[in-house]
Amino acid sequence: MSQSNGTDAKTNGGTTEFPELPPAPPSRVFGQGYSASHPVPTVQSYKLSQAEHEQESKAYAEIVERRAREAEERERREREDSRVDGNQITQVPQFRDGDKQVKAGADEETNAVKNQKDKKNDPQPNSGANEKARMMEQMNANKMKPTDRIAKAEKGQRRVRDPVTGAEIIVKDADPKDFDSTTPATMGTNVLFHAFPPPQPPSVDAMLGKLRMLGLGAAGGLFVVWVSVAFGNGIISFVWRSILCGVVGFALMTGISIVERGLAKEVERVRQDMGRQRGEAFSPPIPESVEWLNGLIKLIWGLVDPSLFISVADMVEDILQQSLPGFVDAVRITDLGQGSNPLRITSIRALPDQPGDEGYPKSDWIDQGNPEIKSKDTAGKDIMEDEAGDYYNFEVAFSYAALPGQGNQLRAKNIHLLIEFFLGLYDWLHIPIPIWIQVEQIYGVVRLRVQFIPEPPFVRNLTFALCGVPAVEVSAIPMSNKLPNVLDLPFVSSFVKMGIAAGTAELAVPKSMTINIQEMLSGAAVGDTRAIGIFLITIHHCEGLSGQDNNGLSDPYVVLAYAKFGKPLYSSRIILGDLNPVFEETCVLLLTMDEVKAKEDLAAMLWDSDKMSADDLVGRIQIPVEELMKKPNTMIRREDHLMGFEDADDMPGKLVWSIGYFEKAPLLKELERGPTVDEAASAPAPTKTAPEMEMMPQDSAPNPAKKDLPPPPPDVQKTKPDPKWPSGVLSIILHQVNNLERQNLSGASGDREGEAGQDTDEPSEQSDNLPSGYGEFLVNDDMVYKTRVKQYTTNPYFEAGTEVFVRDFENTVVRVVIRDSRLREADPILGIVSVRLSEVFSEASSVSQVYALTEGVGFGKANISFAFRGVQTVLPPNMRGWDTGTLEVSDVSFAAKNTELFEPKATRLRVVTSEKVETLPKKEAELQGNSIVWDMDMLRMPVYSRYQSSVVFEIGKGGGGALSAIGVGVKPDAIAVLWMQDLTDDVEQEVRLPVFIGKNLENLRQNAINDQTRKFHEFEVVGELTARIKLDSGLDEDHEQLNQSQSRRHAQEAYDHIEGEAELARKQAHYDDDGVIDKKEKKDMERAHKRQLESRGRGPAQVKAYRSAKWMLKGVKDRLPGGKSKTREPTIQTEA
Repeated sequence: MSQSNGTDAKTNGGTTEFPELPPAPPSRVFGQGYSASHPVPTVQSYKLSQAEHEQESKAYAEIVERRAREAEERERREREDSRVDGNQITQVPQFRDGDKQVKAGADEETNAVKNQKDKKNDPQPNSGANEKARMMEQMNANKMKPTDRIAKAEKGQRRVRDPVTGAEIIVKDADPKDFDSTTPATMGTNVLFHAFPPPQPPSVDAMLGKLRMLGLGAAGGLFVVWVSVAFGNGIISFVWRSILCGVVGFALMTGISIVERGLAKEVERVRQDMGRQRGEAFSPPIPESVEWLNGLIKLIWGLVDPSLFISVADMVEDILQQSLPGFVDAVRITDLGQGSNPLRITSIRALPDQPGDEGYPKSDWIDQGNPEIKSKDTAGKDIMEDEAGDYYNFEVAFSYAALPGQGNQLRAKNIHLLIEFFLGLYDWLHIPIPIWIQVEQIYGVVRLRVQFIPEPPFVRNLTFALCGVPAVEVSAIPMSNKLPNVLDLPFVSSFVKMGIAAGTAELAVPKSMTINIQEMLSGAAVGDTRAIGIFLITIHHCEGLSGQDNNGLSDPYVVLAYAKFGKPLYSSRIILGDLNPVFEETCVLLLTMDEVKAKEDLAAMLWDSDKMSADDLVGRIQIPVEELMKKPNTMIRREDHLMGFEDADDMPGKLVWSIGYFEKAPLLKELERGPTVDEAASAPAPTKTAPEMEMMPQDSAPNPAKKDLPPPPPDVQKTKPDPKWPSGVLSIILHQVNNLERQNLSGASGDREGEAGQDTDEPSEQSDNLPSGYGEFLVNDDMVYKTRVKQYTTNPYFEAGTEVFVRDFENTVVRVVIRDSRLREADPILGIVSVRLSEVFSEASSVSQVYALTEGVGFGKANISFAFRGVQTVLPPNMRGWDTGTLEVSDVSFAAKNTELFEPKATRLRVVTSEKVETLPKKEAELQGNSIVWDMDMLRMPVYSRYQSSVVFEIGKGGGGALSAIGVGVKPDAIAVLWMQDLTDDVEQEVRLPVFIGKNLENLRQNAINDQTRKFHEFEVVGELTARIKLDSGLDEDHEQLNQSQSRRHAQEAYDHIEGEAELARKQAHYDDDGVIDKKEKKDMERAHKRQLESRGRGPAQVKAYRSAKWMLKGVKDRLPGGKSKTREPTIQTEA
C-alpha cells in the first residue's frame, strides 16, 4: 500500500505517515466450534471492540485530514510559483484516478440520475462515445489505493489488514443510510448501470415532514384545548381534564409516529423491491451484470433445507444467552426460516493478486510466522495443499430487504426467527415471551479467496472475510406472527441486532474463516487434532530470587503461558519463604499452528504469592516458539536469567528448567485396517495413475508397470495409534444431543386401569418438561471442560470441544456427562457416556459415533468425536498415571543411622497430604533397638493433583510450650518426604525415604530433595523410613469425605453413577458373610439406598421443595469457615 511523500512529514504537530499494520490473525477453520481459546462472542465484547474501532477511525481521519491540508498547501505554493514565473494560464489541479466516487447520497447524485442527465443533454444518449465514456467513468471510479485519498475521510472508516489479499484496505461498518457497494475495492472493476438501491423520491421526505408537522400541530392544539378547559372548575376537574388531554395527546403523537415510521420502512422496502424487479426484468439485455447470479440464488433459495441454518441460529442463540440482561433468565430460538425472498448480490469485482499480475502469487502473508514450519499429514510429511494451486480473489457486495407489505403471508416469505425470552423473578418464575423477529434489511461486503487445485473437485479452500460489520435491521413483534406490526419493540430489536453484529464481527477483517470445500464435497471428516505437537517442560529450580516480602523472602511460584495469548496455562505449587526454591515439576503445553503463525513466545513468569494483596512479579523469561521448535524431540536444559515486565530490565535470580518440543508421531501404514465388505463393494474401481498412462515417443502403448507414485498417507479413520507412543493429544468434541429429555417420574393420577404406564411419545419442543442441557468432560476422573448451557431444547447443538494431553491413552477413561441446568437446586445428571480410549481407538485414531446416555434421569443420544495422536516421546511408567487417586500406606518403620543427632524413641507419627492428615499416637509405636515400628491398619488417603503433591511423614513432636497439649505450635522432630510423582499407579511397592532434621523443616518439606536443595537449605539425614505404599488410581468413596468444589463434586457424582454405587453394593453384599448384619452395617445399607434413590431423582428427591432445601443447605455449608477445599483447584475450560 502506497503512502504519502516522505516518512517524516509533519503537519500541525502530527505525522502524515500511516503506521504499519499488524498481520491478519490466523483464519478460523469452519466447523471448529467454540473453545476456551475461542469463546462465545458477547454483546459486551462487541461493544468494547466497537470502541477500539472508533479510536482507529479517529486516528485515520486525522491523518487523512492532515494529508489533505498538506496537498492543498502544496498546490497553493505551486500556483504562486507559476504566477511568479509570469505564467498567465490558470492551472487546473490534476486529480488522481478515483477521486470521483459512485455514491447514492442524500442529494441523489447517483448513476441513474447521471444517466438521466446524459439523456437530457445529449441528443443521442446511446451513442458509442457517450456509452464508452460512461462505462469508463464507472469502471475507473475505484482504481485507487485507499491511503492515497486526499478528500476528507468518511466517518467510521479505518485501516485494516485484508486477510484475503494481504493488503491494507479501508473499511467501515455497513450502514443502510450511506451504504456503497463500490467500496472498499482497491484495484477492482465493476459495472453499475443503475444505483442500488434506487434513489428515494424527494416527495417522500416532504410527506414525512408533513406527518411530523401534523403531530406537532396535534400536540399544540391539545395544549390550547387544555389551557381553555382545565382551569376554573376545581382541583378535581383540573386533574381529570389534564390527565384526559395528556392521554389523548400521547396517543395521537404515538399513532402519528408509528404511521411515520411504518411509511418510511414501507418506502424503503418499495425502493429495494423496485431494484429487484428491474434487475429481474431487464437482466438479459444488460451485459456484465450479476443478475444471472441473483436468478440462480432465487432458484435455489427456497429449495435449501432450513436445517442447514441450525448452526447460524445456534450461534445467535449462544451470543444472546451470554449477553442477557439480569431480568431475563434464558433465551432460545424455536424457529428459523429463510423464506422465499433471497439475498441479492449487488456487485462482484476482481481483486489484486490474480494469475497474470506482476509478482503473482504474493503468498508471503499466507505463511504467517515461520514459512519453514508447516502442518504435517498423518505420515509426518509436510502438507503443501494450503499453498498449492492458483488463487482467485474477488469481492461481493450483497443486500437484503423484506418484501413490501406486512400481511401474514408476506411475513413468512422473509427471513424470520421465533425467539422465546424467559423472564425471571428472583430465579423463581419463568415466563416465556415469544417474539417474532423479522429481518428487514441487510447490507454488507465480503471478500473471498478461492484456491484452485488440479485434482477433483478442483477447489480446496474458500477463505472469506466481511469488510466491516454488515448492517442488519430487524423488527420485533410480540406474542405471535399473526399480530400487526404496531408494537415494534425497540429494546428487543436492538438487542437482537447487537447479538447478530457481535457474531458477524468475529468474521470481519482482519479476522476471517476458511472452509475446506474439498473435504466437504468428498465427505471426509476432520479427524486430526489441531495441536501439531507439545512442549514438555520440567521446572527444576530457581536461584537468587529477589525478596518481595517484609521479611526479605518470597513465596515464589512459576506460571507458564504464551505471551500474546496471556492466559496462564500451568501454575506450579507455591513454596513459602524461599529465595532458592526447588520445584522439580513436569508439565505439558499444547502447540497449534495458531501460536506459530502469531509468532508467539513461551513465557515463564515467577510470581510472589501474597495473602492479603495482589501477587508481585519476581521476574519473567520469554523464548520464541520458533526457536524452541528448531530441535524437535529432544529435551534441552536451560538456565535463563529473569527479566522485568514493562522495561525488560534484568531482575535478580535465574530459572533452571528443561524444555523439549515433541512432534506428533506419524501413523503407520501397516496399522491401517483393510476395507470392510461393504466398503469394498461400494468403492469405485481404481483409476490408472498418471505414470501408468504416461507414453514416451518410443512407446507403443501406455506402460502399466510405472506405478511409482507414493502410497497415500494413512487414514486416521482406519489407522489405530502406534502403541510405541502411548502419550499424546486427545481431542473431544460434543456435536449435539438428539432427543434429550427428562424422565417423567410423577405418578399417574385418576383411574389408572388400562392406561400406559409411562409416556412413549417422541420428545416435543413445546413440552413443559424441557431440559436445559450442558456437557462436562471428565478425563481420568478430572473435569477438563464444560460446555455452555443450551436452554429449553430437546436437541441441543453444541459443536464444542477441547484438546488435552493424556499420559497413556491405553489406560485412560473419558466420561462425557450431560446435566440439566436447574434453578435453586443441584443440576441432575441426565446421562453419561463412559468410554475407555483403548477400546475407542482399537481400529482408528479418529472416531465419530452416536452414544446412548445412561445412568441418569434422562434419555438421549450424544454425537461425539474422539481423536488421538501420539507424540514422539515415551514417559517413564511413574509419569503415565492418573492425577487423582487414593494413597494406601501400611507397615511404616523408622531405622536411625545417626543416634547422636536423633535418638530414636517411641513417639507419634503423622502422615500428611495436602488433603488429609492421619495420626498414629505414641502408644502404637514400638521401639526395637534403633528402630521404631508403628502398629497400624492400612491408611487410605484421597489425593488430587498428584503430580504436584507430596506425602510427609512427621516423626515426633516438639516445641509449642504451654499450648502444645492442644497442638498449637507443635513441630515434628524429623520428617521424610515422598513426592507422589515418583509412584507408579496401582503397584504396591516398598519405599525407603531419607529422614531429615533441620532448622526449618516447614520450608524443607515444600522443596524437592536433591543436591540443589542441599546447597541452600540446612538439613541432616538421620535415618531411613520404610513403608509399603500403593497409589490406587481414580476416585473412590474416600474422596467423599473432603470438602469439594462444584467441579470435583460433579466428578464424584459421575463416578458414583458409573462405578461407585456398584462398588458399594459389592462391598455390602459381604455384610452377611458372618451370618449377622449388625446395626452399623444396616445403617450403612439404608444410607446407601437413600443416596441411590436421590441420585436417580426418586423418593423424596421427586419433590422440588426437598431438592431446593438440600441445595440451599449445601450452599450454606460451603460458605461456612472450613467449608472450602484446602487446595486451589484448576480452572475448568469452557467456551462461554
